[in-house]
Amino acid sequence: MQTNYPTTIQELYDLQKFSIKMGLENITSLCHALGNPHLAYPVIHIAGTNGKGSTSLMINNILLAHGLKVGLYTSPHLIDFRERIRVNNRMIEKSYLINYWKNTKKLVNKLKATFFDTTTALAFDYFANSKVDIAVIETGLGGRLDSTNIVKPVSAVITPIAIDHIKQLGKDLRSIAKEKAVIVKKGATFFSAKQKKEVKQVFQNAAYLAESYFPISESIRILHKDIHPTYSQFDLVDRLRNEQFKRINLNLAGDFQMENSSLAYMVSRWYLEKVGISFSERRFRETLEKLSWPGRLQAISERPGIFLDVSHNYAGFRASVKFLSAMGEIANRRLLIGLLDDKEYKQIARLLSRHFKKIIVTQPAHERAIPVSVLSKELLRYGIQADLEPRIIPAYQMALKNLKKKEQLYVMGSHFIIGEILKVIRKKDLTQ
Repeated sequence: MQTNYPTTIQELYDLQKFSIKMGLENITSLCHALGNPHLAYPVIHIAGTNGKGSTSLMINNILLAHGLKVGLYTSPHLIDFRERIRVNNRMIEKSYLINYWKNTKKLVNKLKATFFDTTTALAFDYFANSKVDIAVIETGLGGRLDSTNIVKPVSAVITPIAIDHIKQLGKDLRSIAKEKAVIVKKGATFFSAKQKKEVKQVFQNAAYLAESYFPISESIRILHKDIHPTYSQFDLVDRLRNEQFKRINLNLAGDFQMENSSLAYMVSRWYLEKVGISFSERRFRETLEKLSWPGRLQAISERPGIFLDVSHNYAGFRASVKFLSAMGEIANRRLLIGLLDDKEYKQIARLLSRHFKKIIVTQPAHERAIPVSVLSKELLRYGIQADLEPRIIPAYQMALKNLKKKEQLYVMGSHFIIGEILKVIRKKDLTQ
């Protein structure tokens, strides 16, 4: 009997039993068996702690708007696994995925390759067979031993570095930055978002390998920021080319998304010039105006305001809190939150206690979810008596109960929570 899509996906998910195995041996073996597809096209390789996905999507869409055929690999997904692997923003076909697994299953099990090894090799293979002009590849956990790090990039891009995944990457910013900076290969052009001082020093040391190095803080200025509940408006000044783009409309909310878009602009414009394609201001503006990236301070309702946000580490929460602080009084804000156990939940609880009086605690649908009792106990230390509901959809319904039109609900903490809610909203509108 032919394997169907749900069975294939379940068997791929079952590979997670091999846990996180950092290293390049298995991905190298898999790609060798596939004919080294990762070497068949130019790659823009993106690492960082926060903003990788948004920046990757923006670069992808800007290049696509200029006529290139673009492969995009991001993780994790929200609803469907196929969101991770796209060509020209179309998800990988189910039939391709099924055939890939049928052909590689034996080798994967022999190697005990991880889920991420296996799906990264799938993305590389799909892009090669799709004959993409370029692929935008987002790292998973880190940089040095991340499965994606076998690529030979034309450009290495690093978004803001913060503390996250300390078991795999290190306990301080300098250690994490060193892990991420290994994606900078000889001859690649290196772009970096704004970074803290100790990260800048690491990147300066790593930049000797690069063809050239463009820290965004020296290349771009963002002026006249105007943040709205559902979009952002700003002026972008390109210091390198002495050009200014006034009143850019970005269809994503939050100060940090303006920073991500400026980094994406730099990278994509550099690549277009490299391959001899004229940069179009009109296409650039239209791309940002139409941009859609679910779960990133996504407003699914305006009155009341309901925002879904996949922020899941302290730096991400801090950036989102900056946005919500401008959106209304603390008395009008509710929070639904759940976290995984590798997050700095004590710091996050302290931060959130300053911005919310009403909090509902739930649990992501994941084996590493922090129990509601643990997170609520931490919130209690700061005077927050949270309501507890470990099941995500009942917790969401609890959060919506008696929500007045002038109030806002923020759902935060994990892709696993946001994905579950979006899945149900697609079938039945729970915002009513």
